[in-house]
Formats: sequence, C-alpha cells, structure tokens
Amino acid sequence: MDAQKQKNKYSIIVPTYNERLNISLIIYLIFKHLPDVDFEVIVVDDGSPDGTQDIVKQLQQVYGEDRILLRARPGKMGLACIWKFCCHYGCRSITPCKFFC
Repeated sequence: MDAQKQKNKYSIIVPTYNERLNISLIIYLIFKHLPDVDFEVIVVDDGSPDGTQDIVKQLQQVYGEDRILLRARPGKMGLACIWKFCCHYGCRSITPCKFFC
C-alpha cells in the first residue's frame, strides 16, 4: 500500500504588483525550503509596470515553465478576486483569461 501512496501536489499562489526586486528571492526561498514537496508556483501579476513579468519569465527558464506559472492580468484586480477564483474553480484550472470578479 505504501508503494501506491499518492503524493499530493500543491499550488503556491504568489500575487504580485511591482515586485521586480523581490520575486526572485521569493521563488528561490520557496524552492530552497520545499525540496521534497511536489508543487507549482502560480505568480499572478496585476500588470506591474516595473518589469515583474519579465523577471518571472526568466525564472521560468531556470526552474521550468511547469513549476513557475505566470498568470498576467491587465490591471489591478485585487487579491479577493484571486482567492475567489481559486476556491471556486481550483488552481489547476487557472488560465489567463479566467480572472474575473
């Protein structure tokens, strides 16, 4: 039975707005402290004008596009919208066009 034990996969949601200077460290620390955990990091960016999305795209090249997912939104839509959507649909079904409140 232990051999057939299912391993859980987790989705870590990181909402961002103008986090260009912080996002690399945040992602690094997540990977450093969760070495034995199966997870994906979903970065939800609200149209940061500082280049946050460009940094996340570079991080995708380092950690893999299957581990770092970028969900860019056209503007500041707020945290409540992110949580509402995730609770209703589940994080695995998040696509860029489905962020509505």
